[in-house]
Amino acid sequence: MRSVCIVLMALLFASPALAEKGKLRERLTPEVMAVVFPGGAERLGPEEGSPPAIAVYQGDKVVAYVFSTLDIIAAHGYSTTPFDVIGGVDLDGRITGAKVVFHNEPHIFDSLPRKRLLDTFLAREAGRPLRGDANALPPDFVAGATVSARAMGAAVLATARLVLRARLARPAATAATPATPDTESYTRVSWDRLVAAGAVVRRRVTAGEVTAALAQAGASDAKLEVPPGRSDDLYIEFATALFTLPAIGGNLIGLLNYEDYQHQLPSGAQAVFVASTGPYDFLGTKFFRDGHFDRLRVVQDGRTFDFSQDNYRWLNPFDEGIRGRQEHAALFALPANAGFDAAKPWRLEILVNGAGAAPVTVAFGLDYQLPDLSTLTSPDDAARPVVADETHVVADSKKRDVELSADDDLPPVPVWVEAWHDSRVNVAILAVLLSTLTLIFAFQSKLARSRRAHRLVRNGFLLVVLVWLGWFAGVQLSMVNVINYVKGPFSGVDIDFYLAEPLMVIIAGYTLVSLLLIGRGVFCGWLCPFGALQELLGQLSRAIGVPQWSPSGALEKRLRMGKYVAAAVVLVLVISAIDSSGSSIEIEPFKTAISSRFARPWPYVLYAGALLAVGLFSERAYCRFLCPLGGILAFLDRLHLVNLLKRRPECGSPCHLCERSCPVQAIESTGKIVTAECFQCLDCQVEYYDDKRCPPLVQAVRLRAEGKPAARGV
Repeated sequence: MRSVCIVLMALLFASPALAEKGKLRERLTPEVMAVVFPGGAERLGPEEGSPPAIAVYQGDKVVAYVFSTLDIIAAHGYSTTPFDVIGGVDLDGRITGAKVVFHNEPHIFDSLPRKRLLDTFLAREAGRPLRGDANALPPDFVAGATVSARAMGAAVLATARLVLRARLARPAATAATPATPDTESYTRVSWDRLVAAGAVVRRRVTAGEVTAALAQAGASDAKLEVPPGRSDDLYIEFATALFTLPAIGGNLIGLLNYEDYQHQLPSGAQAVFVASTGPYDFLGTKFFRDGHFDRLRVVQDGRTFDFSQDNYRWLNPFDEGIRGRQEHAALFALPANAGFDAAKPWRLEILVNGAGAAPVTVAFGLDYQLPDLSTLTSPDDAARPVVADETHVVADSKKRDVELSADDDLPPVPVWVEAWHDSRVNVAILAVLLSTLTLIFAFQSKLARSRRAHRLVRNGFLLVVLVWLGWFAGVQLSMVNVINYVKGPFSGVDIDFYLAEPLMVIIAGYTLVSLLLIGRGVFCGWLCPFGALQELLGQLSRAIGVPQWSPSGALEKRLRMGKYVAAAVVLVLVISAIDSSGSSIEIEPFKTAISSRFARPWPYVLYAGALLAVGLFSERAYCRFLCPLGGILAFLDRLHLVNLLKRRPECGSPCHLCERSCPVQAIESTGKIVTAECFQCLDCQVEYYDDKRCPPLVQAVRLRAEGKPAARGV
C-alpha cells in the first residue's frame, strides 16, 4: 500500500515545465533548428518584427523565417494550456519544418509512442504550402490524440501566414489608390489594449439617461421591456468593433477561430462585433420570435443597416479575448453589396423601444473610427516590415501578396468537418455498437430469460468495447474529457473543440442521455473499456478459482465514498489551476491501460497493473471505490428518470438471491437496487426470470404443477 501511495504522489506532482513565452532564440536549440530548417542556415538574424520572427540567411539574403506559435497566437489543443510549436516558412510560402518544444496535451505529454508520432506528424509539415495538404499526414496519424495534432498543424499554418505577410511590402497609398484597412497584421493583445487603442469602443448607459431620453421624446409614460431602475443604475453597457481585421477579430476570439469565421464569410463581406452587459441587452425579444433584431442597427453616411438571424453569429462571452467582460457577444455580417465601407466612420445604435399609446424608440449611439492598428503593437515589438538586405522580398512581394490572397479564396474545410469525414468508417461502426446496446436495454427482459444468451451477449459486447473501442479506436471517456468540456466555455474554446473528436463526442452524448434516462450503469457497465477489462479479467480469475473478497455492507458504503472524494479532489486541483498540468488525473489508469495499451513509463504501468490485480480478487474494485469519473456519474445518477430493473415484493424479504448474486453489491438487504452503484450488468434480472432459482418463481411452478393458482406477478 505504501508503494502505491508513493507512485500516486509521484504521478500527482510530475508535470512538464512551462515554456517561457518570448526569448525564441533561447528555445531554438541546434536540435530544434535541424528540424525546423533542415536545409541548414548560414546565420540567423535577431528576433524582431511584429509578429516576432527570426530571419534565416543563406549568404546575404533572407530565405526563411522561424517563428513560435506560442509567441504569436498562443493556440491550444485539448489542453487549455497553449502549446509551443516552433516552425519555419520560406519566401515561397511553404513550411520548412515544425517541432513542438512544449505542450501540456493530456494524451501525449507522457506517452513516448505518441510523442514520436507527433514529431513525425509535424516534421511532415515540411514542404507544405500555406494553403494545401502536400506531404501532410492526416491528424489521426497521432492515434488517440487527433485533436492536439490537428490544432498544432493548423497553428503552424496560421502563424506562418502572419509572419510571411507582415514581411511582404504593401503598396503605398496614393490619391488613386487610397489606404485600405490592414487585413494582414496581427499582434496578440488583451481586451484592455484593444479598448485603449480604440479598436474596441464602448459606452455605458444608465437608467437615468434612458428616462431622460424618453422624457425628451415626449414619452415618459412609455412601457419598456426592461424597466429602468434608479437613476445611476446601469441599464446597458455596450461595445463594438470592426471584427474582420485579424488584429481585432483575432484577439477577440482567437486567431484560429477568427480564420474559420472569415472563411465562412462571402468574399468582400464585413462583420461587426457587438457585446453588452447589464439588464438590457442587444438581442431583444423579437429576435427570439421572428429572428430579427430590433434593438440595434449600424448607421453610416445616412444609411441604416439592420440585422436578422441570417447574418448573426453568437459568440461565447468567455472567449479568450473577451474573458467574461460582457454578458452577451455576437457578430453581425454585412454583405459585400450592402454598401458598407469598413474604412469610413460608422455608428452602432442601441435602440430602446417603448410601447404605449404612441410607440417610441430612443437611440443611444457609439461612434467607431478605424484606429491606427500599429498602436496595438507591443512596446518591445518594433514593427519591421522590410530590412535593407531583403530587397528580393520587396521585389517579389506584389506577386506573393497576390498568390496568398488567391489562396485565401480557397477556404479550408473546418476542422470538425474534416475530423468527421476522416472518421466516417469508425463513426458508422460506433453507431452500430450503440444501436446494439440500445436494443439490449430495450429487450433486456427477453435477453435475461436465457442465462447462456445473456452471458454470451454481455461478454461479447465487453470484448468489442475493450478491443475495438478502447485499444483500436482509443476512445476512453475520462476526467480529461469532463474537465475540458466544463472548462471549455470559460476558456475561449469554440464549438470546433467539442466536435473535433467524433467518437468521443458520440460516446459523451450517449452517456449523458443514458445517464439521465437510466442511470450511471450504461456507461460504467457497458461502454467503459477499462471497466470491460476489469470485468473480463475478474471472470477469468473466478474461473480458475482465485478467491474473492466482498466487504461487509458497512465497509462497502465507506469504500464507495472513495470515488466521490477522488472526483472532488481532481476537479478542485485542475479547475482551480493548482494542478495546471492535470497530473492528478493520473489517478485514472485509463491512459495507461487503454489509450496507450501499457506503452508508458513503468510507474504508470505498475499503478495500472496494481489496480487490475486488485480487481482479480474483488469485482471491479477500482470502479466501485476509486474512479473519479464513476464518482461524478454516480452523483448525477440521482437525476435518472426510468428504472428498468424488475423487482418483486419478495425481494429482500424473504428472498436474497439477487442480493447475493450482484457482483458489485449494489442491492441492499431490503432488496432495493442502489442505481448509483449499479453497473446494469443484468445479472439480477437473469435471477429474476430464472424459474429454477428465484424462490417466488420456483414456488409458482410448483403450485401450477399441483393445479393451484400462483401469486400475481410471477
